[in-house]
Amino acid sequence: MAPDAVTAGADVAVTWTGEATSGDFVSIVTPDTPEGSYDDYKYARRAPAVVPAPVDAGDYEIRYLSARSGHPTLARRPLSVIAATASLEAPASVAAGEPYQVQWTGPDNPQDFISLVPVGTPEGKFESPYAYTKRGNPAELRAPDEPGDYELRYLMGRSPHPTIVRRAMTVTAVSATLQPVAPVAGGAKFEVAFEGPVGQGDFISFAMAGAPERDYLGYVYARSGSPAKLTAPIEAGDYELRYQTGQSYRILTRTALTVTGISATLQVPDAVSAGAQFAVVWDGPDNEADFLSIGAHNDDPRSWDNYAYTRDGSPATLKAPELPGTYRVRYQTGQDYKQLAVAEIEVLPVTASLTAPATAPARASVDVSWEGPGNDGDYVVILPVGADNGQTGHYAWVRRGPDLKIRTPEQPGAYELRYVTARKKLTLAKRALTIEPRPEPGLLRVVSADPVQALTRDGTVAVILDASGSMLQRMGDRRRIVIAKAAVTQLVQETLPDQIGFSLRVFGHKEADSCRTDLEMPVAPLDRAAAARVIESVEAMNLARTPIADSLSKTAADLAGGDGPHVIILVTDGEETCDGDPAAVIARLVASGLNVRVNIVGFAIDELMLQETFQEWARLGNGQYFNAQDADQLAASLRAAVEVPYTVFDAQGVAVATGTVNGAAIELAAGTYRITAGQQVVEAVVVEMEGKTTATLK
Repeated sequence: MAPDAVTAGADVAVTWTGEATSGDFVSIVTPDTPEGSYDDYKYARRAPAVVPAPVDAGDYEIRYLSARSGHPTLARRPLSVIAATASLEAPASVAAGEPYQVQWTGPDNPQDFISLVPVGTPEGKFESPYAYTKRGNPAELRAPDEPGDYELRYLMGRSPHPTIVRRAMTVTAVSATLQPVAPVAGGAKFEVAFEGPVGQGDFISFAMAGAPERDYLGYVYARSGSPAKLTAPIEAGDYELRYQTGQSYRILTRTALTVTGISATLQVPDAVSAGAQFAVVWDGPDNEADFLSIGAHNDDPRSWDNYAYTRDGSPATLKAPELPGTYRVRYQTGQDYKQLAVAEIEVLPVTASLTAPATAPARASVDVSWEGPGNDGDYVVILPVGADNGQTGHYAWVRRGPDLKIRTPEQPGAYELRYVTARKKLTLAKRALTIEPRPEPGLLRVVSADPVQALTRDGTVAVILDASGSMLQRMGDRRRIVIAKAAVTQLVQETLPDQIGFSLRVFGHKEADSCRTDLEMPVAPLDRAAAARVIESVEAMNLARTPIADSLSKTAADLAGGDGPHVIILVTDGEETCDGDPAAVIARLVASGLNVRVNIVGFAIDELMLQETFQEWARLGNGQYFNAQDADQLAASLRAAVEVPYTVFDAQGVAVATGTVNGAAIELAAGTYRITAGQQVVEAVVVEMEGKTTATLK
């Protein structure tokens, strides 16, 4: 079954009765086509089979052909193909490169299209751009860049793409002007005023004088406006500026451009210790992205060990390689890395030494003293004997000072203390360390049936969220920032009481290489849905820094005017990197009389000395430090940060631990302790090794 007549080029839906055999097919042919021959076809896998009609009008025959040898015809049916008609309405003329519309009528068969071609173009040929009729009416086209006499054609989608209708169209010439430019230094920014059609994709370019139209060296789109802002090539010489069309790169006008030579000078020390920072005094063009680098004597200009941008001024600071030898300091252009100046420098070997006990208990800490280069990023680490320096172990940065404290491993055994360099992870010193077994500590849990309320409806929770570059590091299959946002969202949606005051300050999410901190949600009664939306919108930014002190200071201002109690919760995975003094800020905050606690949640903090620094900051802020190593611990730490805190004092009255009422148990050495929670005190609490003790508040 099929229609009796169809328009030329149309799809013909053919159905049949009887069981199809694999390989059977349907074709439309002229009645005199020999038996077994066929034209375009479709396999008869399922009905209907859709076969395109011929492009020429006339009488045809639909045949169902067998897959057997010789393809005998199993069924046939006559088909009349009627000539297709169409119409086109368009402007009589259009400027070169300009968009225009075409109103059309026609069969709109699959792949039918409209094209503008030069007069005399052979039948079936077409030019780009063209527009498929299936994309709508009117069709959207753009005139070619070359002026002249053209012909608009409606072409059938089926080969040989016969033209159904055509109409004449004239493409008129366009022009452009470029203002002359004074000589410009290599690599410098300059401007050129222009006028032109500003067609789609038109651009201002520069190229070697006389170069072909597609051989340009740099460009800016004309749509950016006049004057165009460009950056000159580095090499001195004779060039030309061009206004070029976006469609065919045709040059509408050009003007000469002279680029003058540039040079640079460097002053560096004769020698420097491996891994150390040193000053480079330089003079040069200081064009955008120009930089100083240090690399091996025969290194490719695109390879270096360390670099510094010239935009940071002279003298610049570079870091020497960690392997001794002769190196080159280079002034390089940001555009093509050309070396404008080179100076040699000798990198001298360095050594280190470590002083520490020969043994230490597991799950404790060991005191380590060191001597060595003390370069930024160097560290001392505890690793199993024979382990690679890339293996994870407890460590401390040497920038903490000559005396370090490092957490010891949980498992007893033979270990080594190693002084390791920042980049190459070279071992400059090592010392054997035996980790001895340690009895399990005692556990203490503090509970109360009626705990002191840490917050009231008049209180405020002010969250400071770290979204600096380090929060982009992965933890399993997720980035740290994703885990942190989920934990803070859980806090506002499930933990905090209704109508409590809430604010959110974030740093690191707005600008790279910046100490910016932003108040994303001012203090207001908690709106759980709004808070969740704001938290979800936060994205960590690579290279952004960590302004802890400034964020704490601004949070104090955020809370000004409220009586409290207030709880500030800082969530961070790193230390202050903006030259602030968080301890001083917290001390001033408490001294101001504001009713506030500062709790710090350290996320993925491995270094014991940084954990102890955070603990000290929290103590100054009448708060607690929570150490979270994974997503579950982070969520639990945030919940605990708004609960009732308690402090544990030893027999000498020294505060040795903190926790939360009705929270998780904490580890303590055997001994007798005093516990305070607000105004409540529990005396003489005895904790035994490997035992579990519960202290109850009255």
